[in-house]
Amino acid sequence: MPTSNVGAAPATIGFAHRWLVVTTCLSSSLALALSGTITNVAVPDIMGTFGVGQDQAQWMATAFFAAMTAGMLLSDWLTRTFGARHVFVAMMLLFFVASVAGGTAQTYLVVVLGRAAQGLAAGIILPLTMMAMFAVFPPNRRAMVAGLFGISFVLGPGLGPWFGGIAIDIFDWRFTFYVALPVAFCSMMLATIVLPARDRDGVRTHLDWFGFLLVATFLTATLTGLSNGQLKGWNSNFVMSSLGLGLGSAIIFVIWELIVDDPIFDVRLLTRPRFAIANLISFLFGATLFGSFYLQPVFVQLVQNYTPLRAGLVLVPGGLIMGLVLPLAGRTSDLVPPYLPLAIGFLMFTVSLWLMGYADPNTAFITFAAIVGLGRIGQGMLFPPVTAVGLQAAPAAQMGTANGMLNFTRQMGGAFGINLLAIFIERRTAVYSEILASTQTEANSATGGLLDSVREMLAAANLPETIEGPLATLYLGRIVAAQATALAFQDTFFVFAIVGLLAVALSLALWTPFRRGR
Repeated sequence: MPTSNVGAAPATIGFAHRWLVVTTCLSSSLALALSGTITNVAVPDIMGTFGVGQDQAQWMATAFFAAMTAGMLLSDWLTRTFGARHVFVAMMLLFFVASVAGGTAQTYLVVVLGRAAQGLAAGIILPLTMMAMFAVFPPNRRAMVAGLFGISFVLGPGLGPWFGGIAIDIFDWRFTFYVALPVAFCSMMLATIVLPARDRDGVRTHLDWFGFLLVATFLTATLTGLSNGQLKGWNSNFVMSSLGLGLGSAIIFVIWELIVDDPIFDVRLLTRPRFAIANLISFLFGATLFGSFYLQPVFVQLVQNYTPLRAGLVLVPGGLIMGLVLPLAGRTSDLVPPYLPLAIGFLMFTVSLWLMGYADPNTAFITFAAIVGLGRIGQGMLFPPVTAVGLQAAPAAQMGTANGMLNFTRQMGGAFGINLLAIFIERRTAVYSEILASTQTEANSATGGLLDSVREMLAAANLPETIEGPLATLYLGRIVAAQATALAFQDTFFVFAIVGLLAVALSLALWTPFRRGR
């Protein structure tokens, strides 16, 4: 049986079997990573289908990354307890069921739950596949394996909006849930042959279930409270209770992790200044990476009136550039201090965001694609040094724990980044709508001229005079709403750029005063 070789020493594993494992792992990681962003181009369509605003629509992406964050904490324990093959197949089946549920959903709640289940499956499978690839290669080739995995992990989200746009253009938004299923099915079939079963002689670990439940409560309660603030009121009992529960869970989690024997998140490591900064940078990296993957396709559809396919196409060059930059950045990170590529990468992304703040409905396709590409070059430079600087700051005996913590903070940054960006857009849109609406009076000559022009066009179409006024007013309302949305996105890009500058400052802090010692 081919599986008998997987548990053997890497040197005894055949060439064909080794690359079957790689094919299985990379195809599954590409499909799952692609699923993280593929619905982003469907946000406007789904908002229209279910009648939700930006503050609720972002849950499709937030739920995926929040559940993915929690799933990563379970991955190692599940793999050790049940074996890579069984866990992989079970999670792929969950991914299939979740995809079908989301694609056939009749309520928005089912869409969000489907996305959360997809994210949970992805969070458990992705670390599993990376470790399965490491297991079939000797240590001196694992840097190459990490680079291959990194490319698939980054390329998937970059291409997701394009595949989503194609699915919507040919069918509708529901098919964005199905695009990854053929590749996922093939990788699941291969996994039943090439991935190892449970190692009966392996070391068994205990899962910190209470810590995991506290993390899940913190993520769910905090993100729920934030996303409902605009809808229910920030002083409402529901929002205040949710945020309070999230804060309380976070405090108890920190205390619990300090006293438990086998912590799921070793808080003590954060007392090392460089490692604490590395985790903050990892959080901001996740927020900027996944936040931009969400923000950009929504912007070009709502403000520039792009179709989903065109919205996906404008992001494809940047995604490909990022995939090319990643291995070069990994090589560079071994030659220069990590703070240099980190600072330069975040600075390039910040400049890209600042330029996006000046984009409007008339910004050319090629111009916006170039701005996105600039940001993707910067983001591609970040992935290797973020991990490298964190592992350098951790004790050698706790490398595995440190890597898990860095992955956790990156994914958590993605969940909170998307959530907060969408909330900010919704709030700024409401503010600008109120300001612009207050100026649309009879004394405003521009407004009067617009209404007269619309009435004349309606009269030329031989429409009854009784509906000319209401239709002209309706058109004015849409113009005001579109302008408010454009201004809100511009503010969001500028604020997002300030976050990028904060990341630049943190990156430089790795150089001084913490460049020596811990």
